[in-house]
Parts: sequence; C-alpha cells; structure tokens
Amino acid sequence: MYSSRMTRIVTLAKRLTTPLLPDDYLTLFNPLLTFDSYRARVSQVTEEMPGVRTLQLQTVRALPPFTCGQHIRVGIDLNGVRHVRSFSITSAATGVPSRELTITVKATGEGGVSDHLVHRATVGDIVHLEPPSGEFTLPFELPHHLVMIAAGSGVTPLLSMVRTLAQTGHRTRVTFVLGARTTQEMIHRSELVALSEDHDWFELILWPSAALGHFDRAALQREVPDWQSAQTYVCGPPGLLTQVDSIWRSHDALDRLHTEQFQTRLAKINGKGGTISFTKSQRTKAATATTSLLQAGEDADVLMPSGCRAGICHTCVVPLKAGKLRDLRTGELHGEPGDMVQTCVNAAACDVELDV
Repeated sequence: MYSSRMTRIVTLAKRLTTPLLPDDYLTLFNPLLTFDSYRARVSQVTEEMPGVRTLQLQTVRALPPFTCGQHIRVGIDLNGVRHVRSFSITSAATGVPSRELTITVKATGEGGVSDHLVHRATVGDIVHLEPPSGEFTLPFELPHHLVMIAAGSGVTPLLSMVRTLAQTGHRTRVTFVLGARTTQEMIHRSELVALSEDHDWFELILWPSAALGHFDRAALQREVPDWQSAQTYVCGPPGLLTQVDSIWRSHDALDRLHTEQFQTRLAKINGKGGTISFTKSQRTKAATATTSLLQAGEDADVLMPSGCRAGICHTCVVPLKAGKLRDLRTGELHGEPGDMVQTCVNAAACDVELDV
C-alpha cells in the first residue's frame, strides 16, 4: 500500500517538475535526498594500509537490508561521466534497513572508481549507491563447520560474515585462512587476530605466501584436515579460485564450495581482434583479441554500463548488432545479432557492432 502510494506521488512530482526531475529540486536542499536512487556521504575514512581504505557511507534514505557477503554498486562522477564499481559490504548485517555501511577498497593502479576512492575521496564527498545484491551469502541454517579462505581484498565479503557471526549466539565453528604475500599486507589482519583471541569458535590461520608458498592441496589437508565435511567460502584472485576449484572437484565436493571473484579468470587466447563500432555513440575502436569490449568502449570515451567487471553481475550487457565475440574466460566464439552480451568478459573476434 505504501509502495503504490509513493509511486503515485513520484509520478505526479515528475509531471509537475518537467523538464527537470524531482531529484533536481530535492538536491538543492540536501544533496543526499532522492526519489529514484540512493546517495551517500563519505562520513569517515580509515587508512588500513598503503593503497587500502575503509570508507563509512551514510545515506538519508535507508537502504534495504543486506545479507553478509553481498556487494553494493558505488558510482562516482569523473570528468562528467558516471563510473560504477561493485564493492563488498564489510559491515555486519543487521537484517533491517540501514542508513550506514562500510566498504574496504584496494587501489588497482588503473584509475577509475577504486583508485579515486583510495587516493582522492574525502569526508563529505557524495557517492551514488544501488541496493545491495549478490548470492555469495551464508545459508539460513548454519552448518557445524565453516571454512573461509581469503587472499588480498577477497577478505572483504568474508569479514562481513564473521562480523555478523560475532554478533549472534551461533554454535558454528569457523576456520579462517587469511592469505597475502606477507603478514603486513593482510587486510584487516589485526581485527581478525583480536577476534580469534576473544572467541573460541573462531580459528585464524595466517598464510604469508612469500614465506610459506601457495596455500595448496597439501597445506589445506595439513591445516584444515576436516575440510571435506565443512562448507567452504573462498574469495580472492583467479589463481586461488582455480586452485580450490580443482581440489574440491577432484573430491567430488563442489556442492560444499562457494566462491566469489573480483577478477575474471582468463583463458589463453589465440586469434585476432577487430574494430568495434559503438553505433549509438558513433565511435569506433580497434581492439586486440584480449581487450574486453568494456575496456575498448571506455578507451573510446563511450559511456558503457558496468558493475563488477568480472562477469558476475550482468550490469554491463548491451545488444550485439553484428560480428562474432570471444569469451575471455573460455576462449569460445559466439554471438548472433540481437544477443545481449557481457562486455566485461567478451572481446571482438572480428569487426563487431554494439548498440551502445
């Protein structure tokens, strides 16, 4: 009832404010006030380590409840163009609408949203948000044993999970493997160490790969001997995800493995690229066989929809008008006119046309 009434109010407001939008007037009073979207102010910035920051974001309109492990799309305007990137929420989930959350961001060195938030964002800055989403979440009924394996910024969704668990009276045992090249590069290491000292249900294993090598099959068996009976959650770089997929697959245990990736696992690509025509934007860009359609579009100053940039969220899909594409994850050729294609994980296999 409330939702339908609010919809009618917004519709009427749009008619009254044409050619502008209600949001254009609301932001004159408060830049966070909107009808159709969410905006947040950076209320606190914490330097975790060089190149890594935690940002606390506050909204006026409460965001829908999120589940620990989910992500949120954050948009910022750079040089007059809206850029959007997905980040895992690191706050504990409360199960109720909230006006505050945190994200931890690691700079990529490639410019864009992540680098801006790490190197240039300040308290008071305004960012655009979309409702939380994602399926990398804990089950409603917790198992007796959870194994969590994180490397690099892959700690972020798992941090939300353990923060949430720490606030509940659960009986689940958690074994958490935190990896990075050195212990000094382990994001949120101090908090996780403190958690392991304060709670007997939480076991932390620090794994500096420069000293111990990769966390491989032998290390898993030695450090977590009962891993096959646990539900395991893994987030990290493509190499880690490929490794765990191979281990769990060889034990016919994929039903107990849950993974989240921030980067695309690329296949070995052989072949030629092509010229990409962005028909609506009236721009073209020559691209190699390994240059994603998304990257080519951005290089051509085309306003491309994007989100996770890893083939997960499907925010980047656009219509294919002509040509064949190569899936960067598998190397397979595909594409027919009218197909909706993910630009972040596909490249041109010849000259192609996109309706964007």
